[in-house]
Amino acid sequence: MNVTLPRPTSVALPLLGACALLLSGHAAAQNSGWYIGGGLGAAKANFERADFVGLAPGATYTAEDSDVAARLFGGYRLSPNWAVEFGAAYLGSYEHRFTSASGRAVYEYDASAATIAIAGNLPLSGGVSVNGRLGAAFTAAQLRLAYINGVIATNPSSCTTYYYFYDYDCTSSKTNLYWGLGVQFDVNPRWGIRLDYDNYGEIGDQFESGRATIDTLTVNVVFRF
Repeated sequence: MNVTLPRPTSVALPLLGACALLLSGHAAAQNSGWYIGGGLGAAKANFERADFVGLAPGATYTAEDSDVAARLFGGYRLSPNWAVEFGAAYLGSYEHRFTSASGRAVYEYDASAATIAIAGNLPLSGGVSVNGRLGAAFTAAQLRLAYINGVIATNPSSCTTYYYFYDYDCTSSKTNLYWGLGVQFDVNPRWGIRLDYDNYGEIGDQFESGRATIDTLTVNVVFRF
């Protein structure tokens, strides 16, 4: 009895075609869909010093300009190269110190932001890609008197007074242009490590919290669903 075996090519070609379809479906699943991430890093604040010197006229004024930054973000990949990304960031807490013969005062300046942006991604090779973000930052700044000794500090206008004449805070919110750049290394199809630079623009108000331009550099872990 003669049995005719199929030629290897007649079997291999359909199998290769089926594998290609499966792999393309897997790649499409990895290149679209939801992702989340977060991390820590450093924040840098460039303060408008003229907004703060009037808090204690004639006193020696110094201000911190760096602190820890933290980010949480998530987004939806519309394609391998484009996504819509949302985020929330802690932009640091900075001390403004005033010292004179009349006493000493310390103000704390806290900054935060929520963001929405269009994110672009350009894969390179070896699991490395570069990315960019452009959108809006909804920022908040708070200036509060944390310490006072002697008669030195003044109460800025438009501030809310609490239990004591010197215990107040000034808050302001602002919407800015937001942009960022980053480099990502994919450990596997779901996990990646991302180094991001983000610029939140000028935060705060001249007559309430005071103004500062803040940017951050953070290391983040990314997970794709």
